[in-house]
Amino acid sequence: MNGPENIAFHAASPSGGQGYVILLFRPDAEGNVRFREWSSADYMAPGREDVLTAEEMSARVAEWARTGWKLTESPVRIRHWLREGR
Repeated sequence: MNGPENIAFHAASPSGGQGYVILLFRPDAEGNVRFREWSSADYMAPGREDVLTAEEMSARVAEWARTGWKLTESPVRIRHWLREGR
């Protein structure tokens, strides 16, 4: 297991109205990824915590990239980290 235990990035809507700060934790052996997410509407509020599969999170990142969202981390790097993090 190489690389960081977590990865964080900001995702901003192309319209500028919606965005998220996402903190991903290394996928577990079953491929589940815990994450914490803060909305641009209120970054000071506690982050929402949830779990998705690595494939689901990868698809979410790919969809953001495909639809023109601005990401502070390369979508390729995020997807690679999700795939190699297990």
